[in-house]
Amino acid sequence: MELDWEGLTVAFAARSMLMNHFLDRATGEIHAHLNGSPELREALLYERTGRYLRIPKSTRDVDAARCRAFAPRMESAEARAKAVLALESGGPGAFRDVLLSFPNDEKAWFVFRDRRVREDLKAWLAAQGVPVDVSRPQA
Repeated sequence: MELDWEGLTVAFAARSMLMNHFLDRATGEIHAHLNGSPELREALLYERTGRYLRIPKSTRDVDAARCRAFAPRMESAEARAKAVLALESGGPGAFRDVLLSFPNDEKAWFVFRDRRVREDLKAWLAAQGVPVDVSRPQA
């Protein structure tokens, strides 16, 4: 089965309480459904049969930990100081807002974050018994 890595990564990093993401164990596709939608009811049935696997949401704490791990890698000391202060006072969103003024650090953040999400995602998939072919390129 070929996994939809882009969809998995987006779903695994999502925090919206309105959206539910599932991995289809048969096809590797990702399905996203809004709370209360008829499609969600069907997805929940597939989840009960074991075909669908609900993808857990990220949390503010997990996102903040990723921000803290990235901060020492920032190119600009000014950006680092502002971003850490923003993180402590306003959370991960405020941290990312600071990066908008520092394009090199912003670009590096997205590469770093995506790699961390992929590492966490691979560990989660393994814990769920989903085989991951690490020899295949992952988008």
